[in-house]
Amino acid sequence: MRILSLIKDRLINIKLKDLIILVFLGSVFLSSENFVNKENTVKFYFTVFSFLFITLYLVFLKNEKIKIVLKEITSFSILKGFYVVGVLQSLYAICQYLGWFTTNNHFFPITGSFDNPAGFSAVLSMLLPIGVIWCLKSKKLERYLLTLSLGLMCFSIVASGSRAGVLAVIVSTIFVFISEFQLISKIKNSKKTKAFVTVFIVLLVIVLIGLYKLKLNSANGRLLIWKVSTEMIKDKPLIGFGYNGFKAHYMDYQAKYFKQNPKSQYSQLADNVSHPFNEFIKIIVNYGALGLLTTFVVIFFFFKRILRLDPFKRNLFLGILVSFFVFSFFSYPLHYTPVWFLLIYSTLIVVLGKTPKKVFSKKTKAIIGAICFAGIVFFSFSMYLELKWKKIATKSLQGQTEQMQPEYKHMYPYLKYNVLFLYNYGAELNYIEQYNESITLLDECKQQFNDYDVQMLLADNYYNIGNTKMAIKTYEYAEQMIPCRFLPLYKQFEIYQKEKKTLKAKEIAEKIIKKEVKVKSSAVELMITEAQNYLSLEKPESSETSEYKGRVYGNEK
Repeated sequence: MRILSLIKDRLINIKLKDLIILVFLGSVFLSSENFVNKENTVKFYFTVFSFLFITLYLVFLKNEKIKIVLKEITSFSILKGFYVVGVLQSLYAICQYLGWFTTNNHFFPITGSFDNPAGFSAVLSMLLPIGVIWCLKSKKLERYLLTLSLGLMCFSIVASGSRAGVLAVIVSTIFVFISEFQLISKIKNSKKTKAFVTVFIVLLVIVLIGLYKLKLNSANGRLLIWKVSTEMIKDKPLIGFGYNGFKAHYMDYQAKYFKQNPKSQYSQLADNVSHPFNEFIKIIVNYGALGLLTTFVVIFFFFKRILRLDPFKRNLFLGILVSFFVFSFFSYPLHYTPVWFLLIYSTLIVVLGKTPKKVFSKKTKAIIGAICFAGIVFFSFSMYLELKWKKIATKSLQGQTEQMQPEYKHMYPYLKYNVLFLYNYGAELNYIEQYNESITLLDECKQQFNDYDVQMLLADNYYNIGNTKMAIKTYEYAEQMIPCRFLPLYKQFEIYQKEKKTLKAKEIAEKIIKKEVKVKSSAVELMITEAQNYLSLEKPESSETSEYKGRVYGNEK
């Protein structure tokens, strides 16, 4: 027993800091094909289990030992370790940029170990203030190496194309320099203060305009999302739409917007949207003004606590948080596990401040231990379901769809709150021609998550059960959601042809031909060609038909 006790003491005293850094390393780099979302899900479970097991282990230590541990985990060396992880991630991303490694999304040259540049740049932009302060406090060779690493990190963020990341880096770096060199206090009560503030604001505006014009369509697309989101806020300003409210209702509002504004300049920029690209807008849409007010109150008291820290820690954690908040205004950093890791770790350090004199009573330890144990059981079962879902989804795609239906049915009670599972299950039912069952699943999915793909699948179900009226209506709704898509129009065109409704078929064919192409593809070209062939082969049956044909050919370019 004494040997085991010594081993335990050595593990805690020597390895805990390293263990925390290793957990962060896993939260950044891990990925697994065994999950439906290979980049993000394994990161989440690894981090959660690590946190629960570490907490559970600490609970069984004596209070004096816990005090030592709490003192150790506030060490700057842990943050240095986090920064090194960030440097490794930036090197990995640069290798992707050079073509040595493949990215996780073929639309982007850099994703790091994430699903797109948003997660990559969110993590690196939060780690960069650590490197800046470390560099300012270091000397000679160490400073040169840190300067090089900061350059690599900045290059990888810029190369990723993340404008939110670039802006977060610029603002947080300026903030750190102002804080570290006390620039505000040095020019206090002088004309230089106004000049400094004016120059800063002008430069910030120039940077914002530059980033806006860098990807104009993408930026305007976000303006559309924010504009539509304001309509959601107007309808439920106080308490919002609830958990997953944005996912469930945003696309309905986007469809309403384009129905009311059919010639909108934003129609070519529309797409499926599941996040408003602003964490604060998401909070107010989901939980209303009360939710946003609660968030601001928590942030206010948290910042008050930070200001009580010594200057070194204060500047460090303010730099991290400034970067996070800037990024949050233009993207979705809270979607990624390492961001939560950094926020929780920062909160822990800020709340602890100095090593507490009192730790936990036996009763408190028992409660924490019970919660951790329950968490381990819950997340173990949750992970088991995720792994099983991936297996049956893979087998279904390999041609065993009908054989996998009992498995889907068995898992439904446990995963019915997972919107991606509901959509996947509904799609598989559609594939094996169980259309009514698919409609039921997708209607349930719509309550938590609704988008263009859900509507298109529903429309196909309605058509195949003979409800062409509902199919047409649903295809029209999908078209309103994303006006630049051709498929909803083409599907309507097919239905009208099969039903021998010539006038309606010609009307839709004209729309297809006139429609502006957003992204050229062979599929779109085929749809346009079929519409043109149909109009050229059909003979006018009335003056109304001739008018339609004349309008089409008269406007060809």
